[in-house]
Amino acid sequence: MAGEMAEPILHLPYTTYSDHSPLVLKGDSRDVQVSMFRFDNYLALSPGFLASVHNIWQHPVIGTSMYSVTRKLKALKPVFRQLRRKKGDLAMNVKLAAGFLEIAQKLLQADRHNSLLLQLENCCRLVYLKATQLEHVMLRQRAKLQWLKGGDQCSKVFFRRVATRRANKRIFQISDSDGLVQTDPTIISRVFVTYFQDLLGGDRTERDIDLHFLRPWARHILTEEEAYALIRPVTVDVKTAMFDIEEDKAPGPDGFSSGFYKAAWPIVGEDISKAIMDFFTTGRLLKQVNATILTLIPKVRTPHSVADFRPISCCNVIYKVISKILVCRFREILDLLISPSQNAFVPGRLISDNVLLAQELFSGYNQCRLPPRCALKVDIRKAYDTVEWDFLFATLRLFGFPVVFTRWIEECVTLPIIRLL
Repeated sequence: MAGEMAEPILHLPYTTYSDHSPLVLKGDSRDVQVSMFRFDNYLALSPGFLASVHNIWQHPVIGTSMYSVTRKLKALKPVFRQLRRKKGDLAMNVKLAAGFLEIAQKLLQADRHNSLLLQLENCCRLVYLKATQLEHVMLRQRAKLQWLKGGDQCSKVFFRRVATRRANKRIFQISDSDGLVQTDPTIISRVFVTYFQDLLGGDRTERDIDLHFLRPWARHILTEEEAYALIRPVTVDVKTAMFDIEEDKAPGPDGFSSGFYKAAWPIVGEDISKAIMDFFTTGRLLKQVNATILTLIPKVRTPHSVADFRPISCCNVIYKVISKILVCRFREILDLLISPSQNAFVPGRLISDNVLLAQELFSGYNQCRLPPRCALKVDIRKAYDTVEWDFLFATLRLFGFPVVFTRWIEECVTLPIIRLL
């Protein structure tokens, strides 16, 4: 793209800093962990937050709207790192504030009519409340407990949750494809990379698949009105999709959560909207935006092999907004295309219905008076892990999706940069 080759006017210093370690591979002697930037939502409560964002955001950058946004976001990272250093240890700040408040209250008890001590106690109380608020926001973001978002503060629960998540990220040993137990961090990481390269990788053949002969058996073909609704101009959908993303969701490779965009929306909202609408106009997505972190979530309490981990893709917030806009439009016609027997991922349908149906079918299998029968339990992996891209696009053309909408989907799913963490 032309935007990627342009030289920005804004000076971007290169710096490295250890902010986040989504996965730690631990062996006998040393730990191997991948570090990356992560925006802490409590920084948005700082008095100079908006001023810092405005100081960077006001500089012009030569290039496309999306390129300008990515360069400014990169320039903000050292600013937030410095701001986080100034905040210090939040837990220690709470203890210090509590100590000062206790001293002020003891002095006030000895002389309750002293106006200066009243003001001192009030100031110490405000400092303590501010420190606890910052710690609460930090712990809530680390713990990922959505059900406690609107409840009372409970540091014990948050600390335990953070400790549990941190312990689950450590891998001491793993069994390779030959069944051998590996404990060396370098070999463990190589086993993971090899497994997921074989699972998610592969060379694309770029075959021209034609499925139009299946149209007589298609459940529904999009009409002109339905096709136009998919590619209608994007207007207010950007802000709605942005504010619909939870602030505590895991960030993508750029490290910025939706909490940053929501807090700085008066400053960055216009440029973010232009960048997203630029995608729907040109159909091009920069590699800085279309990047993914592959986080591994254990399926069982004590995983022994790589297959015991579930890969979860952590995408950048701008990419999430684009995908949410596409999903919201696709959702309007989803139930027309998918068979009623498919009960998952369709609004108004529940996958639990299949569980109830299976229980009804198997209720009489142990009765001798019934004729002989058998049941097959088939282990099918997620379809998205092994689907052919060209088959996906051919299926979209089969159902009559517009060419523009198909290109949007192709741009989003065929050019990811995956980092395994």
